[in-house]
Amino acid sequence: MYWLSKEGYECIHARHIGIDIIASKEGKRMGISVKARSRKPNETNFGYTVLKPYNHLQNINKACEDFNCSGYFSFVLDQQGLIRVYLVSVASVLKYYNPSSDTKNQEWKINKFINDSELNTNLNWR
Repeated sequence: MYWLSKEGYECIHARHIGIDIIASKEGKRMGISVKARSRKPNETNFGYTVLKPYNHLQNINKACEDFNCSGYFSFVLDQQGLIRVYLVSVASVLKYYNPSSDTKNQEWKINKFINDSELNTNLNWR
C-alpha cells in the first residue's frame, strides 16, 4: 500500500476473502492479493507455494466482481535487505499456471512473470 500510494494510487486495506488491497488510479481499480516471502541470501529460484490455487483464484474473481475491479497478485520478496515487489495481473498468472479444482498446491516461479510483457510493476527497495 505504501508503494502504491507513492505512485499516486488511492488504496484501502480490503480485508476481504480473496483480496487484501483495493487500489485505484485514473479510473482503473485493482483488487490485489498480496503474497510475501523472505528468502535466504543464496536462494535464486524464487517461487511462492500457493495452496489450493483454484479456490484462491475463484475467491479473487468473486471479490473483484463484488468491488468492480480487475484482479492482481502482488509478489513481495525480501532478501538481503532488498525488497522486490511485482504486480502481476490474474490473466498473466493464468498464462503460466492454470490449476484445476483438484490441484492441492502449485509453485509459482517469479522468473516467469519477470519476463512477461504485461508485468505492471517491478520495484526494488533498500
